[in-house]
Amino acid sequence: MESEKVCKEGIVRKVQDKRLWVEVVVSSACGGCAAKSLCNISEKKNELVEAVNVTGEEFSVGETVRIQMVQKLANKAVVLGYLLPFVILIAGLFGCYALTHIEWLSVLVAFGLTAIYYLILKMFDKRLAREFVLHVTKQ
Repeated sequence: MESEKVCKEGIVRKVQDKRLWVEVVVSSACGGCAAKSLCNISEKKNELVEAVNVTGEEFSVGETVRIQMVQKLANKAVVLGYLLPFVILIAGLFGCYALTHIEWLSVLVAFGLTAIYYLILKMFDKRLAREFVLHVTKQ
């Protein structure tokens, strides 16, 4: 049984051995909203991501491709990048406030703990990059 995959279309910008650099359009949360043209706050930007050619197919610059990630890894990335820092921030804020009853100190501790979390995450950058690999396939 094949794992469920998260897919996104992009355009190949660079090809080197089995690695491809693909430009994808990243949109904010309201990027897919039907009312985005009315409120004018939607945000879209192009981002270059590195993907691996696991099929051995030939790709050329300018070709439209599909990049994929296993759903389980995408969920893990969301937990590591958003959920866990949020929990650390809230726990640090309320935990420090419960102990000290000093608001400004609680905010500083909460932000400090969150910054430390992101620094630790940055230390494991290479290991995480090996785990969170994007695969590229033809359209």
